[in-house]
Amino acid sequence: MKTLYLDCFSGISGDMMIGALLDAGGDFEHLKTELRKLAITDEYELNMKKSS
Repeated sequence: MKTLYLDCFSGISGDMMIGALLDAGGDFEHLKTELRKLAITDEYELNMKKSS
């Protein structure tokens, strides 16, 4: 089992958190699959682009 500790002493926004988790190896397709379960797909647009 792997453990991830987050020290967000001054806070973190949701998009920053998701970006950091995806950059650390999270599965973008899994994220999209889970978000579809919320039945709010008309309310957001999700794109991923790796930049340097």
